[in-house]
Amino acid sequence: MLRLSLVLVVVGFTNVGAGYASDRPLTDAEKKIIADAYGKRLKDPASAQYRWHRLIDSKTSTPNRLFYCFQVNAKNSYGAYVGYQTVHGTVAYLNGSIAGYSYGIGAQSNPIMIDSASEFCEISRYKFD
Repeated sequence: MLRLSLVLVVVGFTNVGAGYASDRPLTDAEKKIIADAYGKRLKDPASAQYRWHRLIDSKTSTPNRLFYCFQVNAKNSYGAYVGYQTVHGTVAYLNGSIAGYSYGIGAQSNPIMIDSASEFCEISRYKFD
């Protein structure tokens, strides 16, 4: 029930109709902004491995903010990598580039949250193989 509620919230904030602008790869500077902001949540941010998705310029209900999804493989408390997990958040988008990142959901030990992050990303048109 929680997952369904969360998915409905994301659907409410995502324009799923036509009219998407083109997508583009992130610049190295934008990747650093996201990695630095997200890395604060990690035990060993310097060892984190990322899979970056193209930025999809979809319209959200908040001006200058876009949903963004990526995957991270980070070390746990024992120093072992846990495998790539999906992260859903938002980026501050100013003058055509990313200026900040806010974590939303994902890459947690709770399976419901991991599944929810993947579903949010699919709704926002981010898909990982």
